[in-house]
Amino acid sequence: MFAPAVPVTVTREEHHQHILARYPVHGDVPRRVAVELAWCTIGSGKYQGHQAIEVRLDGSRVGELTYAMSQRYAPFLRSVSARGARPGCEALVHLGKRGIELELYLPRHTDGVPMAPMTRTLPPVPAGPMRPLDPASHAVPPMRAPLPGKAKSNHGAGFVVAGVVGVITLIAVIAGSGEDAPTASDTVLTTTTTSSTTTTTTTTTPPPTTTTEVAAPPVTTEAAPPPPPAPAPTKAPVTTTRRTTTAAPAPPKPAPTTAASNCDENYSGCVPIASDVDCAGGSGNGPAYVRGPVRVIGSDIYDLDRDSDGIACE
Repeated sequence: MFAPAVPVTVTREEHHQHILARYPVHGDVPRRVAVELAWCTIGSGKYQGHQAIEVRLDGSRVGELTYAMSQRYAPFLRSVSARGARPGCEALVHLGKRGIELELYLPRHTDGVPMAPMTRTLPPVPAGPMRPLDPASHAVPPMRAPLPGKAKSNHGAGFVVAGVVGVITLIAVIAGSGEDAPTASDTVLTTTTTSSTTTTTTTTTPPPTTTTEVAAPPVTTEAAPPPPPAPAPTKAPVTTTRRTTTAAPAPPKPAPTTAASNCDENYSGCVPIASDVDCAGGSGNGPAYVRGPVRVIGSDIYDLDRDSDGIACE
């Protein structure tokens, strides 16, 4: 982007109003845009076939510089293009005598090639929702406690077996010594008592509990009688009234407005707006001419002030 310093008028915007209409301007407030500068060939006029600079807005042609201005800023475009870049500058879109017009802001032609720094503002990145941690991947496995009941059951079974073996051994010793042995009923009673105690402790289960549900008596609901039907609405008689409308006379056509001035605002007096203007009586071939002297109050887009003293066509 060239550094903006002086305004430069764009010509031939009247042929591209359908493209400039995409950038509407409200009232006297201009619209600031960025345009691209490229090469083109002049199609008509005194410098037909010569190279000039055209103005592009979003890739579409919207006008061009005069031959004099194109020659003045040609070194700027060549310098930027040699570096592989695309030259551009700031511009104002505003309403003028020719409809929607453009005004460029370029560096002074006596300067080098000042470039404006390219800045780009990135939109803020919206903060996303916090992602919760996966509890399954961060959970601590619980510690396994020993099962005391199982160990106690093993020790209890060992004591029972040892008791039974001891009783049988005692009976065998008594029988072998010839002493009076206890009766079978006593022996069975002792064995049964020990076994019964052990069995009761490990295998006793509570009796099942039976719950009887009593069904509630059915509830009988009597349906309410339907409401009486509403009376049918009566239709009121409809009265039709015809209205007679008299068409108002058409408004008179507005008087044609006077054509806008065809004078370029860069010069005093009235320098016509054309593709090229030369001084009357000079060597130029038009197509438009102006009789001097004329004061340059803006940009000398037609290169009428050859000695750059502010007075053209002396």
